[in-house]
Amino acid sequence: MLWVPTILIALGILLIFVEILILPGFGAAGVPGIIIFLVGIGMIWSKSGYVTALLYASVALVFVIPMSIMCLNLLKDSSVGKSLILSASERSEEGFQAAPQGLTALVGKSGKTVTPLRPAGVAIINGQRVDIVTQGEFVAPETEVEVILVEGSRVVVRSL
Repeated sequence: MLWVPTILIALGILLIFVEILILPGFGAAGVPGIIIFLVGIGMIWSKSGYVTALLYASVALVFVIPMSIMCLNLLKDSSVGKSLILSASERSEEGFQAAPQGLTALVGKSGKTVTPLRPAGVAIINGQRVDIVTQGEFVAPETEVEVILVEGSRVVVRSL
């Protein structure tokens, strides 16, 4: 029986699966997995031919992938898995705040700066206090500015 090559094929598939699902990047487990997989295929191919090698690889693939998925589900509930998986989340109750939704309505509106803009500062636009930024120029306080662009929470202005 060809146990050693079969185990090598299964181990190679498992390492490639780990590389895809768990480890970031490429190389830590993927390259050794590919090499071990190819060595196992080569060992079977040299003894029994390519048809047998492909059959063994297919059978190993059919068994290794479902077993890996089951083990991964068990791992995420274990203490080791909980130390590997980030469980922190950003909730508004804990202080996280997303960018204000109404900022895009400020495009084309004008207001007055409260602080000097070097290039960032604060202005009152449409009666609300807004953090703003210029395109690089210095703007003195109490200067009229117009909103020319909003990207997320970044409000870009120019002086009038």
